[in-house]
Formats: sequence, C-alpha cells, structure tokens
Amino acid sequence: MKIKVYSPLNPLLKKYIECIYILTHTSEEKPAKYITFPSVFTIVSISEKSKTINKGNKLIIGQCDDNKIETNLVSNFNKPVYVQYEGKINEITIYFKPLAINSFLEHELNHYNSSNFSEFLPFEDYRKAMIEILSLQNDTEKIEAVESYWLSKLIGFQHHFLETILSEMMCEENDALTITELCKKNAISRTTLNKHFGRHICKTPSQFKKILRFRNAVNKYASDNTRNNLTDIAYGVDYFDQSHMTREFKSVTGFSPKVFFKKTTALEKKQIHWLFL
Repeated sequence: MKIKVYSPLNPLLKKYIECIYILTHTSEEKPAKYITFPSVFTIVSISEKSKTINKGNKLIIGQCDDNKIETNLVSNFNKPVYVQYEGKINEITIYFKPLAINSFLEHELNHYNSSNFSEFLPFEDYRKAMIEILSLQNDTEKIEAVESYWLSKLIGFQHHFLETILSEMMCEENDALTITELCKKNAISRTTLNKHFGRHICKTPSQFKKILRFRNAVNKYASDNTRNNLTDIAYGVDYFDQSHMTREFKSVTGFSPKVFFKKTTALEKKQIHWLFL
C-alpha cells in the first residue's frame, strides 16, 4: 500500500481542508491492515472500483470492477476502527477541518450522515466528477482537480455561535473551560449547543472535546521536550491527571497512552496516526 499526503495547494482551501491523501494498493500486494482512531475532522473518501463490507468496527475494502465508484462520509465514530484493503484500490480522502465542510453543502451535515460510514453524494455531478478525477494518472493532477471541484461548490457558512464555540474549544488557553462554562460564556443552553453540534458536526460537544483532548495529547507527544513525560502531557491538554488520560485513551483507542505512542505511525501529517498490523 502506498500513501501520499498533501496539504491543500490552493491558499483559500487551507482554511477548510487540513490535508488530502491518495492511497493506492495493487492486486499483487498482500492485504493491507491498520487501525484508525477517532478524529475531530470530517472525512470524505472516494474510491475507484471498490466495495466496502462494514462489520461494526471493521471495514474491509476490496476490489470490485462492477462498482465504478464508492463514496463515503465519516463524521461520527468514537472508537478505533479496523481497516483492511484487498486487491487493486485507488482512493482519495479529504480531511475537512471541524465545521468547514458546511461551507460547501446545501444542507446541514447531519442530512448526509446516515451512519458512521455513510454513502456520500452531496451534488448531482459529484459521482461523474469523482469518476473522472480518479481516472487521472498523475497524482498532482488529481489533487488539483479535487481542489478545483470543491472550490466550485464553496458557498460559505455562518452560524451565530458555533464558530465561536469551536474556536474557544480548540484554543489552548481555554482548555480548562467546561462545556457548561462555554455555554454560559456564550449565553446559550447546553441543549441548544447539543442540537447544533448534532446538525453541523455530527458529534456531541462532549464527544468532540474528548477526541480533541486525545488528539492534542498525540500532537504534544510529538514535541521533543515532552515526549517522555506523560504527566506533563496530561496536564498540558486538559486531563485532570495521568490516570484520567489513560482512561480516555483506552476508551478512544483501546490502548494505554504508552502503548499507543509506541505502536502508531504518523503519516507525514501529524493529524493522521494509524496502527499498522
């Protein structure tokens, strides 16, 4: 299996897209297996001539010449997922920043989210356009074509409190603020916040904060000055203590922090951490 990770080439898209990767797997290769973990990003994938079998927390993606394209939206999974690729695979995956995909969609994100791994056909021309993009032989051309397509769909998105709440949740200086405190600060009820998170992010605020805390811990571990001190990491990213971090890591990843950091691999971009099997 071969993976190339790209930052957006277009400056405007950097506001909305964290990264794009191209994944290829040949029919001669042994099945590729890895575990992926919950993310605050909204993930959109397209794959040429493939078929996915979904078995709860296990996805088996195999070659299927009768299926021209497979499209998926991943916006709400809170446990580790086992992924296996078999046969010839040609895939492009986009990581949209939190809330950002709403700037391209006609309906609320929840409208497209029927399951943890939903079929995703947001526009009438989407299927045809993605088939054409996947048929391109040059990776740079693929990235440019994907970016051009999504730029053509950019309509903008404004919300009277979600953008502010997300910004405050993701600001390191506000790590210690609870969801209740954020609601009070922004003069909204917890019920209202939950409802709008469900519509536009497809996670509850508590789920988002838990995953964000986990991801912040992973990023902090990558810095040389904290790599070997789990206690410093725990206090630095809003865990109560190291025991709290261990409990949440086991909930989100199935592993303790020490085992997780030892086993996982970062794929060029620190936001993508997989455990290869």
